[in-house]
Amino acid sequence: MASRHRGIVRKRTTWLFFVFALIYMSVSARLVYVQVFRGEYFKQRAAEIRFREYPIDAPRGTICDRTGRVMAVNIETASVFARPKEITNPPETAVRVAALLGEEAQTVESKLNGGRGFVWLGRQVDAEVGDKLGKMRKELPGIGSERDTKRVYPVGPLAAQIVGFTNIDNVGAEGIESALDKELVGKDGLFRAELDGARRVIPETRRLVRQPENGKDVYLTIDVTIQHIAEQALAKMAETYKPTSASAIVMDPKTGEILALANYPTYDPNKARSVKPGMWRNRAVADLYEPGSTLKCVTIAAGLNEGFNPHIPVVYCKGREKMAGGSIPCVLHRPFLSGHGAADMYRIIQYSCNIGAAHVALRLGPDKLREYEKAFGLLDKTDAGFGCEAVCPKIPEDEWRPIRVANVGFGQGLAVTPLQMACVYSTIANGGVRMRPSIVREIRRSDGTICSPFKPRVAGRAVSRSTADEMTKMMTKCVQEGTGKPAQIEGRSVAGKTGSAQVVRTNGRGYESGAYVASFMGFVPANRPRLTIVVVVNRPKKSHWGATVAAPVFKEIGEKALWYLKAPSDAPTRQEIKQKRDVDKKRLA
Repeated sequence: MASRHRGIVRKRTTWLFFVFALIYMSVSARLVYVQVFRGEYFKQRAAEIRFREYPIDAPRGTICDRTGRVMAVNIETASVFARPKEITNPPETAVRVAALLGEEAQTVESKLNGGRGFVWLGRQVDAEVGDKLGKMRKELPGIGSERDTKRVYPVGPLAAQIVGFTNIDNVGAEGIESALDKELVGKDGLFRAELDGARRVIPETRRLVRQPENGKDVYLTIDVTIQHIAEQALAKMAETYKPTSASAIVMDPKTGEILALANYPTYDPNKARSVKPGMWRNRAVADLYEPGSTLKCVTIAAGLNEGFNPHIPVVYCKGREKMAGGSIPCVLHRPFLSGHGAADMYRIIQYSCNIGAAHVALRLGPDKLREYEKAFGLLDKTDAGFGCEAVCPKIPEDEWRPIRVANVGFGQGLAVTPLQMACVYSTIANGGVRMRPSIVREIRRSDGTICSPFKPRVAGRAVSRSTADEMTKMMTKCVQEGTGKPAQIEGRSVAGKTGSAQVVRTNGRGYESGAYVASFMGFVPANRPRLTIVVVVNRPKKSHWGATVAAPVFKEIGEKALWYLKAPSDAPTRQEIKQKRDVDKKRLA
C-alpha cells in the first residue's frame, strides 16, 4: 500500500511540476512579449496615462483704426463644464453652479440630466467664476472650468459691419474678423505635464513643448473720428426720413484708402446674436442698386474723353422723348417745367437731364459705354479687402438695344455698389486715375514689426486729366447753381452730383411703386480734393430726392471731416463775398 501511495504522489507531483512549468513558461512568454515585442507600445500607453499635453491658446490679434485706436481686443474669461456621471447630487450641484453663473437652477439641472458625458454649462463667463470653481473642486465633483478668452469691441456699434465679430469659439464670423481670420488667429502653443491620481496637473511637472505664436494685429484705413462723423450724420438723417437702410463712404481719392464706411442701421458686435443676421451685412459693399443720375458722370466723362464738345448742345430736351422700345422721361423742376431745352454736357450735369445723358450714351454706343464702365471699375469687384463684395451680372450682348443703352446712360438698368460709385468719383477727383480701394492699412506682428504695409495700388487710367478737370468744373457748377446746392459748404469748393433712382422689383421686372434710392456723391475741396464722399439712402420717406435727403448728409460729413483734418479753406465765405460786394459798391459810388 505504501509503495502504491508513493507512486500516486510521485505521479501527481510530476503532473503538478509540468503544470507549474507550463504556467511559468506562459508567464515568461507573456513577459517577453510585453517587454520585448510590445515594450514601446506599453511605455507609450503608460506615458499617455501619466502625462498629458495641453494647448496654450495664442491670443487673437487686435483690430485698430489707422491711428491705433483699438476696435477689437481679447479679455480673459472662463468656460464652465460638467461631467454628469461624476456628479453625486445633481439638484444640489445645479443650485450652487447656477448661483455662480447667474442662471436658473432648473436650466443647469436640465443640462446635467441631458444624458451626455460632457456638457458646457457656461462659455466665456467672468474669469472670477472660474477661480471660485477651482477652490470648490472637492465640494462640486464633476464640475470644472478652463481658461478661455472672449472677443470684445470697445467702440461698440461704431463700424460694426466693417469689423464684424467672432463666434463662441473665437473664429471670425463676419467682417474683417472673418476676412482676415487666418492672420488674426495665431498658432496655439503646447505644454506637457504629469497627472496625479485624481487626473490633476502636478504644477512642478509642467514642461513647455511649443511657444504660442500670437495672432497678427490688423490696422484699418478708417479713422474712428471720421467714422463717427459719418455714422452720426446718417443717424440724424434717418430720424427725419426713416429709410430702410443707408450707407456713407469717405475715401482718400489719391490713395484709395477708405477713411470711413458707415451703414445704417448698425448693431453692437458685443451683442451680435441678439439682432437679425441681416443687420450684420455690410450693405455698402454687398448690396447692389441702380445709381440713377449719379451715373451720368460716367456717361459724360466718356463723351468728353471721346472728344465731344461740352458746350455744344447734345439734344433739345422737351421733358420726354419716345424711341423704339419705350420712352425717356426727364424729372423737371422750375424753371424747366417744359423741358431742359438745348442741353449741352454742362446743363446735363447741372440740371440732371436724362434725355441729354441718354443721347450721349447712344452716340457712344454699347461697346464704348461698357469700355468706360469697366475702366471706372463698375463691372468688377473692387478688391478692397472686405471679402463680401457684390458685382453686377454681365448684361447679355443681345440685350443692348438702343433703349437699354439710353437707360444705362442716365443710370437705369445697371446695378452697382456704393463702394464702386465711391471709386468712380475718386477717379475723377484723382485726375482720371483709378486707385484700388483698401480697408486694410497694415498688418503687424506681435512684436510690432510690419509684415504687410499698405501701398497705394493704381488700377489704371479711366479718362485723361483734361477730361477729369472738365468734369470737376461741371460738378462744381452743379453744386453752385444746379440741383446740388444743398451740399454747399461754407468756405469750401464742392464738386458733386445728385441722384434719385427707382428700386427694382425683386423679380427683376420693372420698378416698385413709390420706392426710391436717394443719393449724393462728390469730393471736397473741388480745387484740391482731400475727400471723396458718397451717400446712398434706400427707401426714404417724405422725400426721395438726392438733393433733399442725401446732400445734407454729404455736407455735414464734409464740413466736419475737413475741420478735423485741418484742411485750409479754398473758397470765400458768404461774409467775405458780402464784404467784397460792399467794397465794389463803394468804389462805383
